[in-house]
Amino acid sequence: MNKISKIFFFVLIFLIAVSCDKNKELKNYSFELSGVITNSSQPYLILSEVGKSGFTQNDTILIDKKGNFSKSIEMKEPTLYSLALGKEYIIICPTIGERITIKAVDNNFSGSYIIEGSPESAQLKELNKENYNVRLFLKSMSEELSKADTAKLDSIRTSIIEKYTSTKQYQEKLTTDFITNNLGSLTTLIALHRTFDGIPLFDYRQSLEMHKKVLQSLEQTLPDNQHTLILKNFIIEKEKTLSDNGATKK
Repeated sequence: MNKISKIFFFVLIFLIAVSCDKNKELKNYSFELSGVITNSSQPYLILSEVGKSGFTQNDTILIDKKGNFSKSIEMKEPTLYSLALGKEYIIICPTIGERITIKAVDNNFSGSYIIEGSPESAQLKELNKENYNVRLFLKSMSEELSKADTAKLDSIRTSIIEKYTSTKQYQEKLTTDFITNNLGSLTTLIALHRTFDGIPLFDYRQSLEMHKKVLQSLEQTLPDNQHTLILKNFIIEKEKTLSDNGATKK
């Protein structure tokens, strides 16, 4: 073996070793989260698992002076996470082995972020974006009403109610379509529990069938997952509540 061949051989061995080491890292952990926050004023991101009792902090991800961050996250089963920067947060839905990258601007984290490497998290971006848009809409409606001329208050209030109603209907349709197009994915749970101005878009008292539709699809794809079981118990509990209330009225 000549000198050039030896050099090539050792370089090849090194590259294989590095590749194996990377694969090993993601095998020990479940997924990798990295990216950059432009003009970051925050020292870290907070990753929290979404569960029955809300958000449970899972990890703190440090942001360096250039805005870069990177962390390997262990995950026992498919689940949902919130990733918070200051008072803003987004929801992600990673799967084992994914290398997820996120780019965002500090003062508009939930409205500006770009996510790659996680198809289901990318789908959730549309809902995250809509949540952000709804917050802006409700804020603008409130400001419009507070600045309204007293003499024109009735007409302005009527206009605001019409905008409010049409926006709510649009959000209901958008969310229904999202659920229909993503049945079997944990992302449908985020859609199912969306609210508009603090009011559930799918209140169980009027939309229990939608809850059942989501459950049936998850029982096919993730039958033993904690989120599937939580939804199943929720439906059983609410069906009993509705049944008891119906019996009481009679």
